[in-house]
Amino acid sequence: MIEEEKITILLVDDEIINLENVGHFLMQKGYEVTTAASGSEALVLLGNAHYDLVITDLKLGDMDGVQVMNTAKEFHPEVEVIIVTGYATINSAVKAMAQGAFYYLPKPIKLQELEALVVKATEKTLLKRKVIHLKQRINAQQGVTQFIGQNPEILKLKDAIAHFAQLDCNILITGETGTGKELVARTVHELSPRSGKRFLPINCGAMSEDLMLNELFGHEKDAYTDAGKMHNGLLESANGGVVLFDEIGEMPLITQVKLLRVLQERKIIRLGGTKEIPIDVRILAATNRDLKDDVKQGLFRQDLYYRLNVVNLHIPPLRERKDDIPLLVNYFLAKYSVQDGTTRTISQEALSRLQDYDFPGNARELENIIERSLALCGGSEVQVYHLTPEVYQGAHLSVAPVRAENGRPGQNLEENEREFILSVLRSVDGNKTQAAKIIGIDRVSLWRKLKKYEKKGFLGK
Repeated sequence: MIEEEKITILLVDDEIINLENVGHFLMQKGYEVTTAASGSEALVLLGNAHYDLVITDLKLGDMDGVQVMNTAKEFHPEVEVIIVTGYATINSAVKAMAQGAFYYLPKPIKLQELEALVVKATEKTLLKRKVIHLKQRINAQQGVTQFIGQNPEILKLKDAIAHFAQLDCNILITGETGTGKELVARTVHELSPRSGKRFLPINCGAMSEDLMLNELFGHEKDAYTDAGKMHNGLLESANGGVVLFDEIGEMPLITQVKLLRVLQERKIIRLGGTKEIPIDVRILAATNRDLKDDVKQGLFRQDLYYRLNVVNLHIPPLRERKDDIPLLVNYFLAKYSVQDGTTRTISQEALSRLQDYDFPGNARELENIIERSLALCGGSEVQVYHLTPEVYQGAHLSVAPVRAENGRPGQNLEENEREFILSVLRSVDGNKTQAAKIIGIDRVSLWRKLKKYEKKGFLGK
């Protein structure tokens, strides 16, 4: 037997004598063996536990052993499967190998031959597992670097993400709008053992109660009018992967009850059905609300809150880590420079204005500001008047005049505003409707400002 690793084997055979004899032999060799007397029993066990090796008879009373193999690999891609077959079905066993079986073992089973196959199969499983773990460690070092910043709270968050991603526990991600909650969730998924499976974000605020129940759990044929065929729900489709319930605070109470049952039982029932279907998903939830306060007000179930909040990852707002703004700005400048093939910088005055702004929309708002500023910037450097009105008017109102892109010093706030508006107009070829939308004012207000500039002779003839 392979040392230093606990090897678990699922043995599937509908002939009880064979099941007991082979199981007893493997346990004597030091393996941890779970037995299933039918294919359906095996599927349930596969949905609830992890196995390093599956040994299954090809012909079971209720299903084909290939179905057991496919389900095993769906749950755990690295698992190896040995097919046991009678002489009459050897061709089928060879086909099963082409579909992913490790090897086939003809009946009657020779125990020494079985032991040799088990050793080889488990060695392959352990090698795969070590490769997966190595990739995860590399990803853990690289993946969290997508969170730009060296603020102490961000460094703690990066460490927490790398650590808890490896554990298969529920996580509640909290933070204001625009802080990057889905980015945290995706990183947890990428660094987790489930990284090869699906990541499924579900916006709880975008669906009605009835639609959400149908989409989450699916329905049986004729469950309701127009249900012409059976429909697998989202939870079923994400089996083996990670599901993010975004804006979990918006989830209706009746759906909260059903989600709680999923977390407790790890089973679902399709609408209109009675059969319990085992599922294996990791649940992440994200919210910008105070769920503790929602619990007090009866808007959110307390038991569900505690089920979700096994681990809390909180993302601090940008205004609490302004020391990271220069790093974020440079990151976004580089990101959009790659897209348009140019290299742009930002003036110290513009950067100073950004650092004095509170960013109610957080990092998402900062990214939008940089993207928009680059669209307006005709030169190589983003200036104050390329920023949004909220930024360049909302801070440093009494600072010394800044230098414009054309190099003229001594501009006051009105002149900065005029330069900004005219640069926007130039960037959209004079389209006033589009310019007003970019600037953040209505078309009438833009028209009035242009008339004022015209009267003062700023627009020429």
